[in-house]
Amino acid sequence: METPTYIVLSRQLGLSRNMETVANNLANVNTTGFKAEGMVFSEYLIRAERPVKLSYVQDLATYRDYREGELQATGNDLDLAIQGDGFFVVQTPEGPAYTRNGRFQLNAAGEVVNQSGYPVLAGGGPLVINPEDGPLAVSTDGVISADLTQGGNVPIIYGQLDIVTFADNRVLKPQGASTFVTDQPAVAALAENFKVQQRMLEGSNVQSIREMTNMILVQRSYQSAQKFLEGEHERMRRAVNYIIPSS
Repeated sequence: METPTYIVLSRQLGLSRNMETVANNLANVNTTGFKAEGMVFSEYLIRAERPVKLSYVQDLATYRDYREGELQATGNDLDLAIQGDGFFVVQTPEGPAYTRNGRFQLNAAGEVVNQSGYPVLAGGGPLVINPEDGPLAVSTDGVISADLTQGGNVPIIYGQLDIVTFADNRVLKPQGASTFVTDQPAVAALAENFKVQQRMLEGSNVQSIREMTNMILVQRSYQSAQKFLEGEHERMRRAVNYIIPSS
């Protein structure tokens, strides 16, 4: 037996979830290091009594687009961006987390922390900096140093940032807008595969025009499905009235 109502409802459920994803992307278009999310749908064909194509739709999963966002200059010494592969590592109470958001700062103890106050790791531990040592310099391989003599030749090396990668980024689970966690092991990124850029931040990779277009298409598809449901409801009402005429 054909069940067009159930089929259209499955479509609407998928469209509703898709709209949530598009809306979240647009809400984070200006979030540093944010990676756009997309939907994966599955389609189940069913046998119809008439020669028409019928199928159920299910929103199977979501995926992340890990392509780089545009680098934006800030002028702040502790604003860092990764050009190429890799993630910064921050220590949270639940364990290490990974991010491309390099908007860092110093806490009262002189530790480099992210915006949530979690320490940024270098060599597996927190990175402590003395602001009185002079201007900070960050090399492309993530080594952070300062010039104690304010222009002389006595550099102070604080440590090298942990930059890590994963065999498959699909193991990463979002924790907040631009931070990820996983129970899979991370490996140190190869120096030739990334560059740390100082005084820059990686912007969101959301393409706002594309997402706005997707939002319009999803809305129109939902309205079309709703119109079909209303027509189906009216057809069933007329059929019932025909079979059981009102007295």
